[in-house]
Amino acid sequence: MKKLITLLIVLALATGGVFAAEASFDITTTVAPINGMKITTAKFTGSTLEALNNASGVSSYTVTKSGYQSNFSGWISVVSNNREGYKVTMSATAMTSTVGTTTSYINYTVFFGTQLTFTTNGAAQVSPITVLEKSSLTSLSGNSREIGLDIDPTSFNNAVEGQYTGTVTFTFQAN
Repeated sequence: MKKLITLLIVLALATGGVFAAEASFDITTTVAPINGMKITTAKFTGSTLEALNNASGVSSYTVTKSGYQSNFSGWISVVSNNREGYKVTMSATAMTSTVGTTTSYINYTVFFGTQLTFTTNGAAQVSPITVLEKSSLTSLSGNSREIGLDIDPTSFNNAVEGQYTGTVTFTFQAN
């Protein structure tokens, strides 16, 4: 009899484990893309869009002489979380002054270090260049590259009087 009771208790305990139930739930979220770009007055070392938005920016620059513009301080700065990376290209137009039907030009070079330069050429279109590129990202991160300016002395010193304006344009493209 004791053996039978022991057997029934063992069977009852073993059977209870077979009929155990599970409960669970899933956790999900969606991370929105974050892509920001700004021309900053100093190297951007942050890694958030808020930090980039709060960084001091450059919106214009006045040329007062030809040659290297030692008093210009500009950095192309970006922040992104795009998994597949991004590319930033740059184009520029020569500084122009138009009176009536006559347009005059002052050319300049935008450079990024010693290897990467872009030089305007009067009315001619010059193909954009890639100035920042990341093939992939593993987190939200920032990047910054210094911009230099060199005004062509020949076109500057031989220019006719007038107000001249050129535009340097950066384009951000997520991969």
